[in-house]
Amino acid sequence: MINIKYLSPIFIILLILISGAKQVENELKPDDVKLNGKMVCLSEEMHQHYKLELTDDHEHLYGIKSEDGKYYTLLRTSLSEALFIDKRLHEKVLVVKGRVFPKSNLLEVMSFMSIKDGVLYEIYYYCDTCYIRTVAPGNCDCCQAPVVLIEKPLNSDSLIPSP
Repeated sequence: MINIKYLSPIFIILLILISGAKQVENELKPDDVKLNGKMVCLSEEMHQHYKLELTDDHEHLYGIKSEDGKYYTLLRTSLSEALFIDKRLHEKVLVVKGRVFPKSNLLEVMSFMSIKDGVLYEIYYYCDTCYIRTVAPGNCDCCQAPVVLIEKPLNSDSLIPSP
């Protein structure tokens, strides 16, 4: 049989440790955001507004300028690749959903749409031979034919349109 008088100091120590233990500081987590704005080259924006010295052949540092004037640097991922390589998207007003990382304005894009005349449009790339959607321009993974940019009003029929 277990002698209780030997276990009681252990229980007391455990109670002290549990009651006096400090809460682990909350880990910093990315904030979910939904931004309306346009694609910009952040270097060119800083040149225009703050006279940043810029060479003619500078590399573009892409970001989103939100409607409230804040700048977010885009992280290049498979879901944001189209924003980097399809210049047609640079002319559109976009609604971008993503995450902004703590203590930064680094934006990970999870999805994006466009707004035209107050209507929200879904944006994707489509192969009308294979009926495959993709998130970035290029060739179809199946038939290797070029995919086409599709913008479809969000509230329209859910069938995949053929261009």
